[in-house]
Amino acid sequence: MIFTPYSDEIEVINLIHKYRNEDYALLRMTFTMIDKNNLDANGILRDLLSSWGIVQYDQMMNGGKYGISHRALFVQRGKTEWVNMKFYRVANSRGDRRFSIETIRRKMYEREINEGDLLYISAFKKQDGQPQIYFINLTHNIPMEQDILNAIGADAIAQLFEDIKPTLREIIRGGFYDNSKGSGAIAPKDVGDTLESLLGIGTNNRSNADYNGLIEIKAKGNGRTLDTLFTLRPRFDGTRVADIELNDRKRVSAFTRLYGYDSETHSGYSSLYITIGSFEAPQNSQGFYLHVNDEERTVNLVWENPVTSRREVAAFWTFDDLKEQLYIKHPSTLWVRAESRVVGDMVQFKYNEIEFSRAPQFTTFLSLIKSGVITYDWRGYTTKEGGYSGKNHGNAWRIKPYAKSELFGKIETVDL
Repeated sequence: MIFTPYSDEIEVINLIHKYRNEDYALLRMTFTMIDKNNLDANGILRDLLSSWGIVQYDQMMNGGKYGISHRALFVQRGKTEWVNMKFYRVANSRGDRRFSIETIRRKMYEREINEGDLLYISAFKKQDGQPQIYFINLTHNIPMEQDILNAIGADAIAQLFEDIKPTLREIIRGGFYDNSKGSGAIAPKDVGDTLESLLGIGTNNRSNADYNGLIEIKAKGNGRTLDTLFTLRPRFDGTRVADIELNDRKRVSAFTRLYGYDSETHSGYSSLYITIGSFEAPQNSQGFYLHVNDEERTVNLVWENPVTSRREVAAFWTFDDLKEQLYIKHPSTLWVRAESRVVGDMVQFKYNEIEFSRAPQFTTFLSLIKSGVITYDWRGYTTKEGGYSGKNHGNAWRIKPYAKSELFGKIETVDL
């Protein structure tokens, strides 16, 4: 059964995510499902229901009489109705997970749910803190934008985005602004720091998104440089770095010392300033590349010895670590472009274009690593021996600008 949405169905999903971006499940309807009112509770749906505390299939006894019923919102074009959904396990040896939708046959006759239609099932937290299930037909009887907003409302991200639009409008129309750090040479982070200052966001080293933990701010000049996603140091357990440096906090410096090259700008130091891509497009001459290990659920940073061609895992990230950081940093993101000029000894920025995206897809993140579109930058230098002294510039995962729409889905150009 194909649950992959078609292009027009994706447009409806993007419309929903304009206001709500909780996890969701998809189910493509068959005639048998509708005729017998016996719908498959696939793994994604079961995870969704479990995460909300709505249904725990693993704790449920076999047989329809042990099922659990919940009222759900069926959001349609021009109307929203309450429908009972019953979640149960079949009375067979496998205890197949199933659910039913009240009066689904009548809905087929009234052409509200048809064979081949794709249902979107999700939940949100009501004002009383309790979860509310809802579902939408993505293929027929598609609700309008106002129908969706009236039925399920907007989440905290959508509300915050609307709240800051007037300030963004003033910034876009306000011309050039002095660098928030004051006079002096420009640094790459100044354009973002200045924008955050204008938005009233204090200088921070937050682990989550910049604005109230809900909206990440990514600002850069008009060049075609890569967009930074997040910084995350790898793990070193079981690697040569771990063998030579027992203190985990010092292993990033140990990595630079072990694999770096003679620094041209810092005499007596080892430097490592490289971009690391996939095996097919490593993007560096130091022998490093990224390998997505689906079986071990890790992304490995592999080094190939230029003399022996022997390969070793020099460091790695677990899927769970990467997924957590990706979602924490990008519940939603403002992508801002700016131009700069110098007046006297002051750099000034003018913000010209703003795009807005919601949460990314982790599976897509991994596929873009495999294709070389998402890369990892290692930036730092350290002493060759003894105590570590030098600088780590914040090694980061980065993406080619054109591919943001693949990772984040629809990206909205903000009309200000």
